[in-house]
Amino acid sequence: MALAASIPRAAPAEARRFRDALGRFATGVALVTAAPEGELTGLVVNSLTSVSLEPPLILFCASRSSITWSRMRRAGRFAVNVLGGDAEAFVTRAAPPGSDRFAGVTWTAGRGGAPLLTGALASLECEIAGEHPGGDHWIVVARVDDVHLGPAGKPLVFFAGGFHGISRRSRRSGS
Repeated sequence: MALAASIPRAAPAEARRFRDALGRFATGVALVTAAPEGELTGLVVNSLTSVSLEPPLILFCASRSSITWSRMRRAGRFAVNVLGGDAEAFVTRAAPPGSDRFAGVTWTAGRGGAPLLTGALASLECEIAGEHPGGDHWIVVARVDDVHLGPAGKPLVFFAGGFHGISRRSRRSGS
């Protein structure tokens, strides 16, 4: 099914209600990193999702106006670093455009130089498989070719416009 070339814009009040409604869906937070031509770049996202297990595919969405993503895509590769609950201060500092997303962060270079954050709950090394326009965002699909698991911990969760922690509850058999 093809989308119409022109999508009508929502009125500001409708757009705010739409955003508020989607804000009631809790998401994880990740830092997508790359090193095009050796230049470290990073993009904070909460739109990460699994697409396929075979082949292993993920997707995230990046604003079509993002200068950072326009630089990152040149590398053809990137890493997705899943952030833990202890990364809230980092994300608050790193999210605004133009901020130094690597100041005070410990990392190692993955394939193609993409930074793998030392304290990430997990890091996925990826190659771009496709990029599709989706309204004011790009839908970036990538094939995962390496997985790194960090120490188990609580995730960083974004909900209703803010960061939240969650408590772990053990599963009981038969529940």
